[in-house]
Amino acid sequence: MNELSMAVLWKQRRFHQNPQLTTGEYIHIISPGIENTHAGADFQHARVRIDGIEWIGAVELHVKSSDWHLHQHDTDKSYENVILHVVWEDNQVIQYEVGNPIPTLCLSKWVDEESTWNNQTNHHLLACHAFFESVPQAAKDNMRNDMIQQRLHGKYEDMRMLVAENKGDWEEAFYISLAKSFGFSLNAEPMLRLARSLPLKLILLYRDRHVGIEAALFGIAGLLDEPIQDEYQFELRREYIHLKKKHAWSDSHLQKSDWKMLRLRPANFPQIRLAQFAEIIRANCALLSLLLEMQEVKTLQQLFEIPLEGYWSNHVQFGKKSAPHHTQLGKSAFQSICINTLIPMLICYSRERSQPQYEQKALRWLDELHGENNQITRYFSSMGMPIKTARDSQACLHWYRNYCEPKKCLQCAVGKAILTPT
Repeated sequence: MNELSMAVLWKQRRFHQNPQLTTGEYIHIISPGIENTHAGADFQHARVRIDGIEWIGAVELHVKSSDWHLHQHDTDKSYENVILHVVWEDNQVIQYEVGNPIPTLCLSKWVDEESTWNNQTNHHLLACHAFFESVPQAAKDNMRNDMIQQRLHGKYEDMRMLVAENKGDWEEAFYISLAKSFGFSLNAEPMLRLARSLPLKLILLYRDRHVGIEAALFGIAGLLDEPIQDEYQFELRREYIHLKKKHAWSDSHLQKSDWKMLRLRPANFPQIRLAQFAEIIRANCALLSLLLEMQEVKTLQQLFEIPLEGYWSNHVQFGKKSAPHHTQLGKSAFQSICINTLIPMLICYSRERSQPQYEQKALRWLDELHGENNQITRYFSSMGMPIKTARDSQACLHWYRNYCEPKKCLQCAVGKAILTPT
């Protein structure tokens, strides 16, 4: 059994209905969620009901429950929103940071032997699973090199189109792309809409006012429309009403219902992400210039790890005081932003301005970032393709999504090596 086979069983719900968790509670799977190929848990937006209580969040799959520690998820903040741990072998109790056990479903107890056999023989990640390791390493390396070039070209085209949409305004395009990245897999779409509704030049007018940028972002996001819960929310709302009147903003922006709210862990709450985004914009009004000037990705990372002080240091939502918690952006979150916005922006700027030093820096950063850890990258690694850097992981993700999954074997160097007689 491997994680990709488990993913098929989980996604297609090929197990007995109303199974029980390892602790005995009954669980009903309302939705298995959406497969995630980025940093973080394997499935996002899952919905399950445990003993009558509905949970919304992420699901992580492992062959053995102890793999949670083996893959170092216990030190990765992007796994704080996991509501269910699905394993094949329950060999260790896994707990949240606060000490409570993570709900665990041992899938092997609820899957028929026939389903297991059919799944393992017909649903490998790669159609060439049985032959992959016998293919010359040169063919696999060539394919991986082609894949990273295709991946980066696609990201370059997306960024180039965004710059064109903003009539050549690089700062505005960068701001919009950065906002989308701050939404991560959960709230990328509403963050994109928010940034397009609130131009960078406008909110930077208020960067010297204590609550100016937060009031603008939270107000347009529709998160100040609910009943006032405390003094800080009242202060933001008062500031937003002033800005709304001054700039003649309409009411046709986002609503609270547009945002996905996780019920278990606070790290990805949109309120926290918006507060982090507001602080980074406020503290670094010339972020694109800094991106172009800085040579070390670790130095740039420090600009994104600004801790939130004051209200958000002990709140995750308005009016709901919490224990003090880490408020700066985590390492895996920064890596996601770097891969999806910072590096594509450097490459796009380099190519459009004919300044190759920026693309060279972007490629160097891609090699300095650790490889992403998810089902697909772990599978490629198990097949003899080590995932050491973000260049490796991005190449393999593109390979799988664009060639393996749609079965384009004759367009793949490995497929050709297997299917073409010598």
